[in-house]
Amino acid sequence: MNFRKSMLSMCLAFTACTTAQPSADAGTDGGGSSTGMVVEVTADLTADTTWTHDHVYVLKQLTYVASGTLTIEAGTTVLGDSASALIVSRDAKLVAAGTASAPIVFSSSLPVGQRGSPQGDWGGVVFLGRATINTMGGENNAEGLADDPKNKYGGTDDAYDCGTLKYVRVEFAGRPLSANNELNGITLNACGSATTIDFVQVHRGVDDGVELFGGTVNLKHLVITGSDDDGLDWDKGWRGKAQFIVAAQIPGRGNHGIEADNDATNASLTPRSAPTLYNVTLVGRNPDTAASEGPSRGLILRAGTAGKLFNVIVTNFTDKGLLVDGTPSKEQWSQGALSVSHSVFFQNPTQGVTDYMAAPRADGGIVDNGFNEPTELAAPSLNNRFDLDPKLAAATSVTAPSFKLLADSPALLGGATPPSDGFFDPTATFVGAVGATDWTLGWTAYPEN
Repeated sequence: MNFRKSMLSMCLAFTACTTAQPSADAGTDGGGSSTGMVVEVTADLTADTTWTHDHVYVLKQLTYVASGTLTIEAGTTVLGDSASALIVSRDAKLVAAGTASAPIVFSSSLPVGQRGSPQGDWGGVVFLGRATINTMGGENNAEGLADDPKNKYGGTDDAYDCGTLKYVRVEFAGRPLSANNELNGITLNACGSATTIDFVQVHRGVDDGVELFGGTVNLKHLVITGSDDDGLDWDKGWRGKAQFIVAAQIPGRGNHGIEADNDATNASLTPRSAPTLYNVTLVGRNPDTAASEGPSRGLILRAGTAGKLFNVIVTNFTDKGLLVDGTPSKEQWSQGALSVSHSVFFQNPTQGVTDYMAAPRADGGIVDNGFNEPTELAAPSLNNRFDLDPKLAAATSVTAPSFKLLADSPALLGGATPPSDGFFDPTATFVGAVGATDWTLGWTAYPEN
């Protein structure tokens, strides 16, 4: 695309340009531009457009990439006002490819020190794709958005390309509109296998860090820190792959490290959620038990989800390391379609204690399904280890966490070997997301406000 066309499409979409500095210091602690002309984005994008690193873009409303491709240069900062979100429609694409030294930063437009509203500062990044989901009729309306044709997702193209997020941070995002109807840090609706999500951080979102609704999108090098609700959440038939995933809670925030569903109203719908995950680190907020989301659990696998999880560290949760919730997912486990293996469980207070009593729980849990998590996890064929300190460097730090395994960590050994399929790294035979080399350094950041 030539410069003249790029500038023309920018002029159609932007109504105000100033030379003032952005109010949020988005360029500190890990890159991103905090200087240059401030451009207010007040209209949808309907043609190929490029946002450049020498500008700061402020989203003033729900902004749709309605058609064409929005390309965001490395080092660019995008800020969101309270009513805003960036929504990539089924007829468009977002290509945001940063670098380790110049990540792309999506953050709040509020000043430093005022970011992190309990209601959410802005709405995050939403993708609407055309891969298959398990909703009857093949399409659904995006959660957190009005029921409108432009907010639909789903289709028949499992190779659909929603675009690229690489070396990207999304901060202080997510916005609950009503009960069980929220925007997240990043929402991937029906994105297909051609989509690239790699080296991405979601920090201090008010709902989930990353939520997937169906599709076959793959995830790699993902850091989710300080989410109010869940770290990684899947639903509606997600069947992708994921490797090198961190989800860490902080005091006062967080429900589940991973929350996994097939479908909450009909657990037998197909395609069934059945992802494959390798090398995951889940860190809870123990001993803090006062967060509004209730008890924190490492993994809750429910509503008929299948899936295979390997090389997972689950540590420091206030309740269980694992909950297989409901009969449909219990059946998936019994059939071998759902499992957690070659994993380490450490300092999860009730790990090793009997399953829930056969009565509804005050925290919203369901009637016990007779599944005894400790017994099932301890099956010799799964090669799981318990009460074994994985020796993470500083995983519970709020402002300077490190998820790297120390040199004497027993988790450096004993992992399963990932497949050599072109996506997974088969050399990552350690347990957890970060082995001897810390891939999170240089492009992540952990601001408190």
